[in-house]
Amino acid sequence: MVFFTGVEGFFTPASSFGLMAGNRIPATPVTSRKPANIVAPTMVDIKVQVKEGEPIEGAMRRFKIAVSKSGHLMELKRRRRFESNNEKKIRKDKEAKRKRSQMRRQRQM
Repeated sequence: MVFFTGVEGFFTPASSFGLMAGNRIPATPVTSRKPANIVAPTMVDIKVQVKEGEPIEGAMRRFKIAVSKSGHLMELKRRRRFESNNEKKIRKDKEAKRKRSQMRRQRQM
């Protein structure tokens, strides 16, 4: 069965448009919106090996550092609310500035 987008994005069978097996199907389906670019979330897999005789506080500290370096918490905080195009531009400019300063500091060492 062939489906086309009808009024306000609802999918309706092609037969309701008068497009039965003998009729000709139009070249482009009727659609009112763009297809969404959906990106699958990546899995967070951060592992910390606890060494023999190491206190749990030390392992927790290393885990916190690994999580902060991965950037997942920053991403979660950023996605808590909608970000407009202007806010996205400002954020990306700040990230680029931070990255440039880190590269500059690494070259000086």
